[in-house]
Amino acid sequence: MKSQIINFTLLTLMALLPLNVSAASIVVNIDSPQFREVVAAIPEFGLAKSAGDSDSRAMAAEAQAELARLFSFTGIFKIMSSAAYKELLQKPDPRWYSDEGIGNLNVLGWKTVGVESLTLAELSKDSASTWSLMIRTIDIGRRDVLVGKKYSQISRSQIIAVIRRYGDQILRAYTGKSGIFNSKLVFIGRPNANAAKQVYISDFDGSRPVQISRGNYPHLSPSFSSDGKFVTFTSYEAGNPDLYIYDVASGSTRKLSGQKGINSGGNFATSGKVVAFTGSVNGDADIYTILPGGGSRRLFISGSGLDVDPSFSPDGSKIAFVSGRYGNPHIFVASLNWASPTEPRVISDKRLTYAGWYNATPAWTPEGDRIAFAGYDKEIDRFDLFMMNPDGTKLERLTLRAGDNERPWFSPNGQNIVFMSNRTDGKNVKSVHQLYIMNRDGGNQRQLETGLYEAQTPCWGPNL
Repeated sequence: MKSQIINFTLLTLMALLPLNVSAASIVVNIDSPQFREVVAAIPEFGLAKSAGDSDSRAMAAEAQAELARLFSFTGIFKIMSSAAYKELLQKPDPRWYSDEGIGNLNVLGWKTVGVESLTLAELSKDSASTWSLMIRTIDIGRRDVLVGKKYSQISRSQIIAVIRRYGDQILRAYTGKSGIFNSKLVFIGRPNANAAKQVYISDFDGSRPVQISRGNYPHLSPSFSSDGKFVTFTSYEAGNPDLYIYDVASGSTRKLSGQKGINSGGNFATSGKVVAFTGSVNGDADIYTILPGGGSRRLFISGSGLDVDPSFSPDGSKIAFVSGRYGNPHIFVASLNWASPTEPRVISDKRLTYAGWYNATPAWTPEGDRIAFAGYDKEIDRFDLFMMNPDGTKLERLTLRAGDNERPWFSPNGQNIVFMSNRTDGKNVKSVHQLYIMNRDGGNQRQLETGLYEAQTPCWGPNL
């Protein structure tokens, strides 16, 4: 089971041959009002003479389909149907091209049919059980190779991992930011209606979920460390909502905080040296810190009313949280001073939200320039997702009239948001919670297929 959730170290298993082309990035910004999808063509992967067997054909088809799926998943690309460029592939121009530049590729022809990004690939056989893949993505407008790679000694089982590595290179070339295809999600799910809620780790798209918690009792509020090596979650294993930490590499779990009352909502500082979480004494919920290795919890943020949902900014200079000190719960941000790498102290705090009946679960962009959160709109009896600047300005609504939408979390490159929703076929009808994803501007909302009866409270880990 561990091997399914540890990221591939594939590049150490393959020889990366001399072809290694990467042009300057083309910055595609989803936030820009001028943003539109990049029209991409990914024709069927070619086969060298050495790769004429059925295994090679199946492998090439699987690789091409996966790359097209990854492009579509990002929300950045629009995949052009092969019917639009069928004639181009039938003309004398070779499917492959020289090792230098774009060779004699018919750039004008591809541009005429509307293609902006063209990916061509060829699979050849190294041995009875290994292959090489030569693959290039060309920016048609610039007449340049954005990314070019040659991978060798690929086994049949490694092709998807190779394509995801390449997909990350493409994302970096087009956005100047990290990829996402070697990241993981952690979330709470149930395989059926009668099952207890368990913690799952899945691929970036919700596929291949692996259960990491055990026992017929509820589990809540999972979160990754910034390096993806640990997960915190709350479990009722001992009859109390206790905070646990899971080691991804070893698969071991231990209790982190078990004080009587609430121990929930763990959130790692980027340094990984401290965890903030919600704790309670005699029903009063406040925010505490604790070391990942264990020890005594330390009171961090307290006041009249509840203080919950801590979320450190990427640079550690601030923490967003939810407080009910003025009545209904609202989002606050506190400026921090670190007395030591494990002792954050609040210098000052500021209330950010004033609208909404109940605002919760703030989440920072990787750049620290925006905060997403869930807010309850009493007039329509729905939770929806919003986004704002860290000072509370430039408030935007991201969801509307599609069930309840809660627990946002940004992708490692900040281009997408994963969240939970109980919508039904996009309608404003409540059902069982599932995981959804959207562009960070609220566009392109769609469900992630986990294969589980229920999936909720996602957290998106780093790209490894």
